[in-house]
Amino acid sequence: MVARVPTGIRIIDKLLGGGFERGSSILLRSSPFVDATPVAQEWLYNRLTRGDKGLYLVNNRPPDVILEEMRCYGWPVKPYRENGSLSFVDAYSGMVGLGSTEDFSVGNPLDAQEINETVLEAFKAKGEGTIALFDSLNTLIDQCGPRVLSSVEAWCRYGLTYNISSIYVYTEWGYPEEVTSRIEQIFDTVIDLKALKRIVASEVLTVTKVGGRPLEERQFTPFKYAKPGGLRVYVPKILVTGPYHAGKTTIVHALSSRAVSVQRMGTTIALDFGHVEYKGFSVDLFGTVGQPRFDPILDVLGGDALGVILVVDSTKPEEFPRAIEMMRKSGVYGLPYVVVANKQDLPNALPADEIRERMHIPREVPIIETVATEKKNIMEALDALLKKLIEER
Repeated sequence: MVARVPTGIRIIDKLLGGGFERGSSILLRSSPFVDATPVAQEWLYNRLTRGDKGLYLVNNRPPDVILEEMRCYGWPVKPYRENGSLSFVDAYSGMVGLGSTEDFSVGNPLDAQEINETVLEAFKAKGEGTIALFDSLNTLIDQCGPRVLSSVEAWCRYGLTYNISSIYVYTEWGYPEEVTSRIEQIFDTVIDLKALKRIVASEVLTVTKVGGRPLEERQFTPFKYAKPGGLRVYVPKILVTGPYHAGKTTIVHALSSRAVSVQRMGTTIALDFGHVEYKGFSVDLFGTVGQPRFDPILDVLGGDALGVILVVDSTKPEEFPRAIEMMRKSGVYGLPYVVVANKQDLPNALPADEIRERMHIPREVPIIETVATEKKNIMEALDALLKKLIEER
């Protein structure tokens, strides 16, 4: 079995079965208006921090702009440039008539032969263990024509021979079929970043091809980018529901880095909304109203939810049937869920095992004993739900 090298991006490492192979060629293919460049930049930065060498070919903006982009995301690569770990192939400055101070530069970016010679020179200088990022393949094709793909094929073969891994940023801008099919054939691995219009999370990431073989079963993972922070698995809606005064609002606020509640006289009358960036996830939380008079809107609030945090007051077993009723009325029964047994600090609070028995909760559903006002075990509840979401994808 060929050893895989982690990218440091959890979604991609999971989809690739642990990471990429040394010397492999990777195409990051995106829909128009979905930016794949940050994925490649985060990948490169993570490998630089682990001792790899980096080579960044840029042909659509100055190298200094790249440095600033990556710094804003929280990936400061300037020190690696200064110590020689990271080098640029500057195929931009010549296009606008400027000189270049980079290690490698292309005087005429419209000359495919000069680009080819410069890239091979850079490959030889950097050597084994280099991560080469090409930003972008579109600009190469637009400036030099489809014939430049012969050079791309040669660079991929060279990388395979000398353990130089390459990542190409490419947007599907409607090239002829013979060009797009050839592009897909060139690369060992193809990772797609798509814009979908019919779901809440409009951008998804999937792997189309690994080790030169198309995948028959593809997993689609919603994603978004945090600045700073990088790629996040995006969970666009977790519903937080449960009976009146069970502690839903307190839990949404305890989990969230920012939260909003619409309240009157201390009681939520519309909904709670929260957001949390946590362990590589970007999560939106929606809390329902507990009073029965708001039941007609529960199915609207439950729409598009991917998972549920069901909150119960551990001291009020008479409200347990109401909790299950709210799950059903929200239309979320059957989704991955966890039960938060809140108010464990109060007298007569029932333990998780007894709550499971009284509510007939299946063994595979976690019940987390919490004190929401003290934020006790709150993140453990979110951890448990995110784990279930990953397992059931």
